[in-house]
Amino acid sequence: MRTFIRHPTSIPIQVCATGDENAQVRVRNLSAGGLCFITDRPVKVGTRVEFDIPITKPDYHGAGVIVWRREQAPNSYEVGIRFTSDDEFFRARMVEQVCQIEDYRQRLALKGRNLSSEEAAMEWIARYSAQFDQPDLH
Repeated sequence: MRTFIRHPTSIPIQVCATGDENAQVRVRNLSAGGLCFITDRPVKVGTRVEFDIPITKPDYHGAGVIVWRREQAPNSYEVGIRFTSDDEFFRARMVEQVCQIEDYRQRLALKGRNLSSEEAAMEWIARYSAQFDQPDLH
C-alpha cells in the first residue's frame, strides 16, 4: 500500500543530478513523498538530485534521491525521486497547488479552452495564488 497519493500531472521541472547539467523534464505524477518524471538520460538509482518546480508560488526548490528507473523505450526512462527535504508542510502545499492548477486546467477544457499545464499554471497563479490558502477556491 502506498504511503502517499499520486497526482497525475505534466508540469515542466528542471532536474540536476550531481555533476550534470540541468535537464528540462515533465513530471508524470507527484505526491507529498516524491515525484516521477520521464527523461532521455539513463540516470542511476541512488543518484542525488536537485530540482526546481517553477509553476508554484513561491518556486519550489527541492532535493531528492532517485529510487527507481524503468526503461520505457530506447532513450526513454521513467524515473522516481523520493524527496529528502524535511519540510513536509511546504511539500504538501506544493502538491496541493499543482492539483489546484490541474483541476483548473481540466475545468477550462470542459468549457472549450485547452491550455497546457504550464499555461494553466501561469493563469491560475495570476488569478488565484494570493487566495490559495483560503477555503472554497474556484
